[in-house]
Amino acid sequence: MSKLKLAFLAYRSDPFSGGQGIYLKNVTEALLERGHQITIYSGRPLPDVPDDIDLVPIETPGYFESFDFNQRFKNFLKQPKTSMEILDFFETCTGTFTEPIFFGDRLLKNDHFIKHQDSFDIFHDNQSLSNYSKIINNRLVTTLHHPIHVDRDIDLENEPGFLRRFAIKRWYSFLNFQKKNVKNIKAIVSPSESSKRDIVKFFDCSESKIKVIWNGVDIATSEQNYQKEFKNHFVTIVSADVPMKNLENILKAISIAKKELPNIKLTVIGDMREDNKDLINNLNIESNIDYREKLSRAELLSCLNEADIGISASLYEGFGFPLVEMISSELPVIVANKGSLPELAGNAGIIFDAERASSLAEKIIELASNHDLRNELKDQSKLRRGDFFGWDEYAIKLESLYQEIIHGNF
Repeated sequence: MSKLKLAFLAYRSDPFSGGQGIYLKNVTEALLERGHQITIYSGRPLPDVPDDIDLVPIETPGYFESFDFNQRFKNFLKQPKTSMEILDFFETCTGTFTEPIFFGDRLLKNDHFIKHQDSFDIFHDNQSLSNYSKIINNRLVTTLHHPIHVDRDIDLENEPGFLRRFAIKRWYSFLNFQKKNVKNIKAIVSPSESSKRDIVKFFDCSESKIKVIWNGVDIATSEQNYQKEFKNHFVTIVSADVPMKNLENILKAISIAKKELPNIKLTVIGDMREDNKDLINNLNIESNIDYREKLSRAELLSCLNEADIGISASLYEGFGFPLVEMISSELPVIVANKGSLPELAGNAGIIFDAERASSLAEKIIELASNHDLRNELKDQSKLRRGDFFGWDEYAIKLESLYQEIIHGNF
């Protein structure tokens, strides 16, 4: 395999929250290990990557580091008063998330990019779908983790207020901009067949443009679950507690199941909204819930190893990393009937209706009461674990796609 010069493009790459920065770190490090030369052009926050990767900040006004108007106005005053900067500030003040919209324009003004743009073999965009120049589009791959339209629709379903619904629609109006740019992309990498179907649906995109590659997983550090005595201990990973993670229904299901399983325990890994903390109190399940925030990987694996059963309840996942973590730890899992979750779980989980807490409660009681079923699913998790692969293999699959584009075969 010839060594390539690769440019990764990302409007933001937070290395500690959100999947985009974590994905960028893992992919670029794996490609670096295979001998490729990597440059990342990213808005802030920047990714956490080795010094051998050339990291070039694309300076932005930082409007979304704060939602305080006075702070945003101070940031605006520091910017050159070009038509782009004025439009960015106006769109921000009227409620649009503008970072992906203007990232491409700012990239084209960057001195490092101007100097080196002709030297790259492939440009790989990380969910920005910005308006790029022809020199980028001719060699452009983008990773679409999932269509953000789904997030928008779930947020709207969970918001009854007219003004708030209007604000949500305004925030997500960048999606119309992104949809126009999809036609310029040579290839789209999707992390699941489920996500591929939704990309076709929401972006009006040809299936032939989309390559499905499951995300890499750090399986090597996962540990087998050695729990011998069943303790009715469930675990779920929500990361950011937004409506899409469906924590409200999980908590309601625990309340229902508690009537038959009074000693049930649920560990919630991730942030928790005040609404759900209040719900725990209202449901009188404080003694049954333990929530853990900002865990290191070692602490995460320890939590999984202490549990008996995993719950993956999201209303949508383009690629359910939390579910894969639980399967990799060889836990039996209860899985929502949404997005990529049934696809990833295979025979390792039992499926419930994500929109009904009573459906999840039924599966919790069924699995807690059925020793043979738990063992069967645990064995299936052990087998399913072998279907996932590390970031090194993911990089090999990307290399193949890059070569197809370079040689005009994709």
